[in-house]
Amino acid sequence: MIGTAYAAADEYARIVAARPLLLEPDRTRADLHDYQRHLGEALGMIHLAEAALRQTAQDWMEACRRNVSGEAPFTLVEDNLLALTFLNAGRMAWDVLQGVLFRTAGSRHARDGERMQRYFRDAATYWTHVGPGMYEPLVRRVGCDTLGLPSEHIALIP
Repeated sequence: MIGTAYAAADEYARIVAARPLLLEPDRTRADLHDYQRHLGEALGMIHLAEAALRQTAQDWMEACRRNVSGEAPFTLVEDNLLALTFLNAGRMAWDVLQGVLFRTAGSRHARDGERMQRYFRDAATYWTHVGPGMYEPLVRRVGCDTLGLPSEHIALIP
């Protein structure tokens, strides 16, 4: 999801730099503050999602190391929170891809064969996989874990 969002941001930058303004053909959308802001917002959010993904991967490896060395078991509570953080990173990337980049790129870029349309379609397909479907049960599990309530009875896959 994050790689696809970065690709969509690259495509967005290409689109706005190449698109002349209707009433000022010597200027492009890249000259307009709104498109600059859209791209900056998207890159900031994608970078944040990537940072969360990388840190969570490091935390996961550390939990595995502690488990293997016998220092501490890798608990269901840790697993729930790490998995939820991974899913949230993907959700952040999706939100900015569809809510900022795809939405403001222009309707011509939603046609079949356009890169932006492909990135949107590929990212939308992510939501049909089993992992993202675990989001709501994981949210509930993390809430129960935090409250000291049992969470293992909450099924991740219906």
